[in-house]
Amino acid sequence: MREKEHEEYNALTKRLLEEGYTVDNHPDYVRVDVPMWQEKTLDNYDGGFTYERWWIFEQTFRTPCGLQCKGLQCHSNMSYMGIEWTFENDMATIRCPYEKKECKLKHEYLQENKVLRYECEVHMTKDEYCYEGSVEHILKLHDDEIRRQEVSFRLQKNGRVCREHMRFNRDTLEWEMNYDPYYCGSSRCAGMCPVLGHELDKKKGNVFYDVKISYLRNDLNGTLFEGQVDTRIIKGKKLFDHPVSMDIGKICARLCQDRIREKVRRHYFTQLFFSEYHGRHFSFEIQNVRAERRESRDLMQDLEDIRNGIQIVHASDMEKRDSENKRERRRQARESAVRRLEKKLLENGYESLEKFSVDRRHADKWLGEERIAELEQMRLEKEKERREQPVQLSLFDMEVL
Repeated sequence: MREKEHEEYNALTKRLLEEGYTVDNHPDYVRVDVPMWQEKTLDNYDGGFTYERWWIFEQTFRTPCGLQCKGLQCHSNMSYMGIEWTFENDMATIRCPYEKKECKLKHEYLQENKVLRYECEVHMTKDEYCYEGSVEHILKLHDDEIRRQEVSFRLQKNGRVCREHMRFNRDTLEWEMNYDPYYCGSSRCAGMCPVLGHELDKKKGNVFYDVKISYLRNDLNGTLFEGQVDTRIIKGKKLFDHPVSMDIGKICARLCQDRIREKVRRHYFTQLFFSEYHGRHFSFEIQNVRAERRESRDLMQDLEDIRNGIQIVHASDMEKRDSENKRERRRQARESAVRRLEKKLLENGYESLEKFSVDRRHADKWLGEERIAELEQMRLEKEKERREQPVQLSLFDMEVL
């Protein structure tokens, strides 16, 4: 694929070669991009010479409708429909300052592509740049109009808007307010909330919910209980990983249930997939969405559910158990590493460890001076015992003597 791209030079390289320039003799506004360890050649990824960015960004370009712009506003390095839309091919592109979706003046390939519907090609011109009526001027006027519309939008809403939830719709050319309290909770918003019109509650909590799942017991296949469907309720799951203002929590409990459902759906994606396409029954239901400062438990309801054959699990208990298991695994791993290190010291001694090695740092941190000295003494005693141990002679050794 890359060899095919290098079969032809770009338009800039062709022009400079026709003018007599070479790879080692060329104008200062172009360069040859090759890795430092490779020989300088025009048979490179860019198709030969490329413009120096400091130079090309200051050049003047013209759109198909006659607007001028500087190279800094243009886009380069796009490949589409067999065309390299680059400065070097005099086919850079720019976003239409008028936000026109359809324009018969621009290249036909750009008219056909929905993703590039706002793009049009530009060509370098020798005309003197004039800011008045240029793309930059139109963008500045457009940006000023957007800012004026934003002020007007805020006034229409009596200031009950938040910049984080506002966006300018470029299709309708109007400001929109899409309030999403989940974003406020994720962003840890605090202080004055312009949407609610008051200071956010400093008391913090979370949004808790229960998940009721029904699943087919595949482990009972081939037994008298094959086809049994069990039900479990996981209570006290949290929407946020951190505490949020209770004001935000209460709003999320009312408005973000679809988001909770999607979060649970992603968590059980595999089970739901096998349920839909392989007949392994699995379903879930969101229950009891509430905002609380801390998780509350209804013991009587738990007992009632257990009597009805429902398995009850609390998310906080699962988290605590997982944390304890993780702590135990870390403790066992640490003890194993200490035993391995002590064995190494008993066999070779502390001085055998390299000065800045990981083992020496661990020995200093985990064992301490007293334990290291104790192990060294034990090693010396074992060496002494080995030296003083009597040597048993064989019959062959005795005959030699």
